[in-house]
Amino acid sequence: MPTLPFANRRRPVLLGHRGLPTLADGNTRAAFLAAVDAGLDGIETDVQRTKDGVLVIHHDFVVGLRLISDMTYAELIEQRPEMMTLEQLFELLEPYPDFLLNLELKSIPGLEDGRAHELADAVAGWPGRHRVWISSYDPAALFKVRDHRPEIPLGYLFRVYDTGRMAELLGIEAVHPHWQLVTAARVARWHKKGMGVATWTVNDASVARELAGLGVDVLMGDDAEVLKQAR
Repeated sequence: MPTLPFANRRRPVLLGHRGLPTLADGNTRAAFLAAVDAGLDGIETDVQRTKDGVLVIHHDFVVGLRLISDMTYAELIEQRPEMMTLEQLFELLEPYPDFLLNLELKSIPGLEDGRAHELADAVAGWPGRHRVWISSYDPAALFKVRDHRPEIPLGYLFRVYDTGRMAELLGIEAVHPHWQLVTAARVARWHKKGMGVATWTVNDASVARELAGLGVDVLMGDDAEVLKQAR
């Protein structure tokens, strides 16, 4: 069974959500470096795929009025010149060997363009792969990653409480529920099942402290000072 990168870290592990969007535009070089400078443990960010097979860092499926999956990389950066590729993100983080990276695979159910396998291969080929785990809302995409690269730890994202059963069925290492779904009983259940608990998006200091008290393993948020209240 793959080991989550945060398994032996100080709890709770604090991740900047798309970097630190309170200090710079989310999912940009500046936002990622702001999270490093703020002393966070790592970042969460989003991975899309262009029509010609470039893995890029962006949250929304659409840029302008077009799906990223229908655009070439050249067309994309013409509209968003600041957008990073996954390769550029890896290069950016190479000087910070202890900095964790949670990659959310943005996948439209039913879309089959090879992104799950390509992301898995990219992670497996990076020397920093030991500090990465992949998450997604799409169980099929996670299954494809697990089948292709079983050594990569995975997290299942959900907004509606499903007790984490999908994660159990897929043999996934972590659940990623919205913070409002987190209770002491649920954390205990997930931990009993051997799963880590990473929750989002935590932007209130009292909520951060409460979640830490419940034993949540990872908190993701937009403000470093709010997240640090969990400690």
